[in-house]
Formats: sequence, structure tokens, C-alpha cells
Amino acid sequence: MMTLSYEEFIKKYSLENINNKLELKGQDKIDFYNDLDKLLRVICRIFDKITNIASLRGGQVLMSLAKLQDGGSVINKTDVMRSLNIDRLEKLKHAFDYLKRENYINIEEKTEKFHIVSLNEQDNPDLTILREIVQKYWLTPEQEIAKTRRWIEG
Repeated sequence: MMTLSYEEFIKKYSLENINNKLELKGQDKIDFYNDLDKLLRVICRIFDKITNIASLRGGQVLMSLAKLQDGGSVINKTDVMRSLNIDRLEKLKHAFDYLKRENYINIEEKTEKFHIVSLNEQDNPDLTILREIVQKYWLTPEQEIAKTRRWIEG
């Protein structure tokens, strides 16, 4: 069973334009509710996976990777550390090791200290929906701090 992504769902039912009236009848209405139900079930599985990650910071690393993995940019462990506003990479070592061992992420070691990190969407297609939702709605701790600074500075 192929998972319909969030963006595909929006396009399929022309939901990107708020001026369009959604008029569904017959089989289209059934398909809409079935697709919506599947999407919600996937979201539930995603959050279940995140809450069951044994590593204390594993869920945070997944969320950060999902946020940073935009447009094919190269992400390294330091990028993840900065986005989570963590001061030392050692604090995330266990999370990276766990996520790699459980096949949630890919780590490509370029040098001893430079590793390219990415979500393993190929083996975990649900992570595609996580990435789409996180990129659209979630703010990293780093973004939250910047937003707070802008608000304080007026």
C-alpha cells in the first residue's frame, strides 16, 4: 500500500486555494475520506515511532533532520546540534547511534569529523510525511530563540 504524502493529498483535492469550494460527491467523497483517514493513521504512526525511540534525544534529532532536510541541502551533525540549540555534539552521540542502528537515518562518513546525515525515507516512507509536516509547522529551538529575540527587540 503506497502512502499518499501530505503535499500529494493537498494537490489531489485542490486544497491549496482557500477560495475553491470543496465539492465532493459519490466515489470522490469516499476517496477523500479514505485518503484523509490513511494520512491521519500515518501521522499517528509517526508520532508513535517518535515517542517510542529509546534514545532520549532521538525524537529531537529526527525532527531537526526533517526540518533541515529541505531542497537537497547537505546536513551534518553540527547542523543538527545547532538547530536544537545544544552546546556539545557529544550530547547527541547516543541519539545518532541509536537512529542509525534502527535504520531511521543514514550517516555517510566523509571524514573522521564530517558526517552527512539524512532521514532514511526509502526504508521508512512515513518519514516523508513527517518531513513535510515538520518543515511546514515546526520551529526548531534555534528558530524559537531567534523569534523571541526579534519579539523582544521589537
